[in-house]
Amino acid sequence: MSRNQFEREGYTVEAVFDPPLVAAAAADITDHIDRISQALYLPFEDSLPGEPLGTRLDRIWERDRSQANLLRIAICTDAHRGPRLQSLIDAAPLLAAAQGLTDERLTGQVVRMRAGIASFPEHLHPWHSDVARDDGTRCSRVCVTAWIPLSDAGPDSGGLEVIAGRRSSPLPHREENAFSISERELAGHVPVRPFCPLGSVLFLDRFTPHRSLPVVGAARFALVVWIKSDPQTI
Repeated sequence: MSRNQFEREGYTVEAVFDPPLVAAAAADITDHIDRISQALYLPFEDSLPGEPLGTRLDRIWERDRSQANLLRIAICTDAHRGPRLQSLIDAAPLLAAAQGLTDERLTGQVVRMRAGIASFPEHLHPWHSDVARDDGTRCSRVCVTAWIPLSDAGPDSGGLEVIAGRRSSPLPHREENAFSISERELAGHVPVRPFCPLGSVLFLDRFTPHRSLPVVGAARFALVVWIKSDPQTI
C-alpha cells in the first residue's frame, strides 16, 4: 500500500521506529545545546538548561536573539551526529522502508537536522522539491527523502505541506530565492498536510514539492535523510 501511494502521490507516511526510541533520541539535541553553551564566554545559566527542549530556544531568544540563533545553527549543522540520533539514521528498517518504495539501488545519504522554531519563522522552508535540477550532478542523485519528526507532527504541530502527485521532473525553481517554487507554479494544486505520529517517517519522492508549516508553541525538530541512488541506476 505504501509503495502504491508513493508511486501515485509522490509521498507516503510509514511507521518505522519504536516511538519511545525516537523520543529518547531528541535528548541528543539537549546535550548538543549544553555542550555548545558550556564552550561560550556567556554564563552557562544563560542557556536556560532547566527549560524543556520544545521551548528552550524561544525563551533564550526573548533574552538574546544572537545566542538563540547560534544554537539554532549548531543544531541544524551538527546535532544529527549524536549517538541516539545516529542510531535512527543507521537503522536497517529505515533503509529497507525507503528501498521498498523504489526499484533504484540506494547507496548513499546526506543527513541534517531541521528545526521549526516559532521565533525564527524566516528559516522555515518555502515550496521546493529536494531535486530542483535533474542535471546528473551528485545532488540530483537524491531518490527518496526520509523526514523523521522527533515528536508528533502535522497540521497543528509544525509538520510539512505537500503537493501530491508523482512527477517525472521538478517544477521550475527560482534560483534567486534559494531554489524555491513560486506560488504561480502551484496554482490549481490543493496542498495536503500529512500527519506523522512519533515513530513514523514521511517519505518524499525527489520531485515532490513541499514546504514547512508555521510552528505554534513548542519547537519541532526532525531528522532529514536524503537517500541517494547508485549513479549506475538513475
